[in-house]
Amino acid sequence: MAVEREMERIEIAQQLGPRYGPPVPITDQLRDFGLGLMMFLTSKPAIDFYSVVAGELRRHEELARAFYDFGPGRTRANLTNLIVGAAAGGELSVSNPEHAADELFGLWQGFTNFQMSLGIDIDEIRRDLPNRIERGVKLFVMAYAKPR
Repeated sequence: MAVEREMERIEIAQQLGPRYGPPVPITDQLRDFGLGLMMFLTSKPAIDFYSVVAGELRRHEELARAFYDFGPGRTRANLTNLIVGAAAGGELSVSNPEHAADELFGLWQGFTNFQMSLGIDIDEIRRDLPNRIERGVKLFVMAYAKPR
C-alpha cells in the first residue's frame, strides 16, 4: 500500500534507530530528527503524495483518521517520546510533552507548508532547513531547559 511505504520512509527520515556508545544529547537527537523529517516533508515525492492524498482523505473521515494515526500521529508520538526521554534524563523540564512536541514542530515548519502546497520557494526552503532546524532546537531548549 502506498500509504504504508510513505510512512516507512518518514520514520526512516526521523533517524530513530538504536544508538550505541555514550548517550546522545537531546539537542543532537532533536536536530537529527528535525532535519530528517523536514528534508522528507519538503521533498518533491512527499509534497506530491500529500497533495494527492489530502484531497481524497477529506472526503472520507475514517480513512483520514487512520492515515493521520498511522503517519503524522506516529511522527508526533516519536517526537513526544524523545522529549519524554530527555525530561526523564534531566535534560529538559517539560510538563506536557505532547504540547512541547507540537511547539517544536511548529518552530521547524513555520509557514513552509503553505509555501510548499503552492510550489513557492521550495528550493530556498530546503537550503535553509539546517538553519531553521537549529534555530528551532535552540529556542525549544531555551524554553524547556531544566531550571538550575
